[in-house]
Amino acid sequence: MYLHHLTLQAFGPFARTESVDFDALTSNGLFLLRGDTGAGKTSILDAVCFALYGTVPGIRPTHRLRSDHAPTDTRTHVILEFTAAGRLLKIARKPKQTYPSKRAKTGTATAEATVELHQWTDTDGVAGWEPVSANHQDTAREIEAALGLSKEQFCQVVLLPQGDFATFLRSDAKDRTVLLRRLFDTGRFQELQAWLTNRSKATKKDLDEVTATLQQLSERIHQEAGPLLHQDAPSTDEAARPETEDPVDVLPWAQQLRTLAVNAHTEAVADEERSDTEHQHAKTEHQRTHELAGQQTQHAQAQARRTALDDKAAHHPRLRNELDRGRRAERLRPLLEAVKHVSRALDTATTAEDDARTQLPEQHRRTGIPQLQAALEQNHAEKGRVEGLLPDEQHHTLLGAQITDLNTKAEQAHTDLEETGQWLAAWPALETEHTSLLNDMTKAADQIPQHEQDIQTLNAHLEAARLRDTLTTELASAAQAETDHATEALEAKKRWLDLRERRLDGMAGELASELTDGAPCSVCGSPQHPNPAQLLPDQPTRQDEEKARTLHEQADTLRTQASRHHNELATQHAEAAGAAGPTPSDELKAQLQKAKAAHRAACDAASALPAVQETLTRLRTEHDTRTQQRQEAQDRVTECQARTKTLAHQQSTLADTLATARGTATTLDERITELSRTAKNLSGAIDAAQKAADATSRHRDATTTATTTAHDAGFPTLEEATAALKDPQLLDQWSQELDQWGKDDAVVTDLLKTSNLLEASLQPPADLQAVAKALLEAEDRMKKTAATRQQAHHQVTALTELTSTLTARLNDLKPLQARHALADRLATIASAATTANTLSMELEAYVLAARLEEIAEAANIRLQAMTSERYLLQHTADKDAGRRGRLKSGLGLRILDTWTGTERETSTLSGGETFTASLALALGLADVVTQEASGRPLGTLFIDEGFGTLDEQNLQEVMDVLDQLRAGNRAVGIVSHVTELSRRIPSQLNVLKNRNGSTLRPLISTDL
Repeated sequence: MYLHHLTLQAFGPFARTESVDFDALTSNGLFLLRGDTGAGKTSILDAVCFALYGTVPGIRPTHRLRSDHAPTDTRTHVILEFTAAGRLLKIARKPKQTYPSKRAKTGTATAEATVELHQWTDTDGVAGWEPVSANHQDTAREIEAALGLSKEQFCQVVLLPQGDFATFLRSDAKDRTVLLRRLFDTGRFQELQAWLTNRSKATKKDLDEVTATLQQLSERIHQEAGPLLHQDAPSTDEAARPETEDPVDVLPWAQQLRTLAVNAHTEAVADEERSDTEHQHAKTEHQRTHELAGQQTQHAQAQARRTALDDKAAHHPRLRNELDRGRRAERLRPLLEAVKHVSRALDTATTAEDDARTQLPEQHRRTGIPQLQAALEQNHAEKGRVEGLLPDEQHHTLLGAQITDLNTKAEQAHTDLEETGQWLAAWPALETEHTSLLNDMTKAADQIPQHEQDIQTLNAHLEAARLRDTLTTELASAAQAETDHATEALEAKKRWLDLRERRLDGMAGELASELTDGAPCSVCGSPQHPNPAQLLPDQPTRQDEEKARTLHEQADTLRTQASRHHNELATQHAEAAGAAGPTPSDELKAQLQKAKAAHRAACDAASALPAVQETLTRLRTEHDTRTQQRQEAQDRVTECQARTKTLAHQQSTLADTLATARGTATTLDERITELSRTAKNLSGAIDAAQKAADATSRHRDATTTATTTAHDAGFPTLEEATAALKDPQLLDQWSQELDQWGKDDAVVTDLLKTSNLLEASLQPPADLQAVAKALLEAEDRMKKTAATRQQAHHQVTALTELTSTLTARLNDLKPLQARHALADRLATIASAATTANTLSMELEAYVLAARLEEIAEAANIRLQAMTSERYLLQHTADKDAGRRGRLKSGLGLRILDTWTGTERETSTLSGGETFTASLALALGLADVVTQEASGRPLGTLFIDEGFGTLDEQNLQEVMDVLDQLRAGNRAVGIVSHVTELSRRIPSQLNVLKNRNGSTLRPLISTDL
């Protein structure tokens, strides 16, 4: 994988948009990422990880990736261009974040996290970015397929965290297991170990189930053969239950018990046949004895019936006379019933007539049917007249409702009239108030330009006054400086002139000091210098004079500059004083504040002017509306009063007519109800009177016919005929009784003459109890032998089935034992629970130990180069110190010092040695993980901090190893703020920290 370009915006400490050109940075294969602590060096690596995987290393939440320095309207996003698996890809991600929104009620809205993945394609000469995916799941699959690394593996092998590997170097086996398990995904070996353990448990469960089934079968066989085992026979001693726990020994015992059960069943069948024969004999004797007892009982009963029949024959003559009278009266029954029926009908009709007449008025209770019919017709006529007045009654009610509604409307109109009048009464004052306010605001608005001019003028005067005051102070300082410089220039000139005069006074000594023997004198030209002049003790030299003259010129220049500066300040002060005038600055400031307050008040009044104008316009419109409303309310009052008077007159006329029609009733409906009830009573009375007359005629005819027929039947009166009537069933009973007596008499006579009954009566009485007892005893013996035979059959059947099942289960036992033995051996070896595992390591620990050994071998290649072949990492499978139990982790690491030939703990390494060892370990791990995950080369690596612990020699050796990493077109980025690295590595990416957020400044080797 090769990184090309990274763009991040509002990410971490970076408030704006920052870009990283990795192609330019990695041109030399090695680049430095440097910056102050907290500037954001690690945030660059976080941005790379976030772009690829949507999260950052560690446990930091993605919603905290947004920069706190960024403006609220700037969205956070990261764009990364990289090459992986021969594909040029570009991924853009945005985390979940909030942004200002005018549509949202809270003022902010939330944007969900998004991702876009593109691939650079060149098809038919057309090159460009083509979309690959735009959802998180598909993008994650594409990234993992291209890189061949999970996020955890990427963070360990691409973003090499030296601090983590230093901890890994010193940590115990438990902590190393956590990291290696995550990187090499060895959870599958742990799952395999768990599967083997579960498989062993499952096969043990199956074996235990079969063993338990065999035990249950043994118990059931023992239970089924219980009666056989309790028999006092020699064979049962041989069939004793085996004491061994081997289920195979149960089968011969079960087969022997089955043989005993078959023999017992044969004996039970023979006993059942004998008991059946004895029961049949007892049953035959019991049947014969019962027949004899029946014949004896039948003969005795015939004798008793003979006596009873003779007793009944005494009252037969009287019964025959009553039967004759009843049969003659029975022929008159319909006529007698008819007379009885019409009598009841006559009584009912008479009672109904009396009841109906009691409902009539007193004057109609004794009148005849014609008078009642005339009264009914008169009632119908009155009812029709009243029903015709029903619409008038409804109209009367409607008039009342209309009058009530008009009264309500009139009251509302009075209320509206009063309210409108009150508002109109207050209108002149309200109009005057708003008009005055409007005039004041208009004047204030007109004064705004003048206030603005005043503020502008006062601002100019105040600025000029402040400049005047400042220049006054500066002018005084400049005057003093001019005076000081003039004094200094005068003194410098004086010192120069004094020094020059003294030099001239001693010029002979100065010239003599320059004479050389044989050289001509510069004054006289003589080569002889017999008596040269001597230098004065404090004789100034040419250099002293030149220096004094220079100091004088410099002082004079400063005086001239001070004078010029004083003149310039004087001119500026005069101009400022002319512009500001004599008014003090504080007074001008107070005038300016007063002018601004007046301007602000005028602006406030002017801003409220439209609202006041609108209010006044609205009030005038309302005045017109209220005036119109008052007139309308007055018109409604007048109209309601006139309409109410008209409707009241119509209601009074209808009330008189309806009162006459109602009579004593409250309403016409009540009057109609009274008339309907009276009509119903009259109709009922007429019908009842007619029915009573008809009933009287029918009663008379029925009585005459019945009396004539009774005389013909031999009954002088209807009362005698009625008394002779009997219940037809009783007559039939008497007739049947007489006929049955004759039949019973003939039967009894025949029975007493039967020969077998006569013979049975001569024999002794039959003993039913004795034969019944004998039969019960035979039946009991038969049932017992049948139950014994059935029990023996059940035992044979049950033992046969159980023996067969036992044989089948024994056939299943051996394969299960073999399967469990294999599974248990594999599970105990994988979990190091048996001595067969000579390493005492669990399966996952064994795999991780092999991986750690590979990592140590890969790390030693670089560790020797970085330590002048002094140190080697030694992988050891020894048990960790302090670890309980017999299990070994296989993840021990020790350091071998080849200079001394001794091994020691990694915790004894110094700071620089620890960094070197952890760097070698990290690089070795990167090689092994990459080969394990995909085998694809890593084109870009980042190494984090730790270089400050190295001395000059170790740093050079480490840099040599890092230079070797650049082989194969690989780029290595070092994250550090060590100064020495900045001199050794020309290509750098500087992270600059400031109050408004960090920025990036690349420094390429070509820029140096």
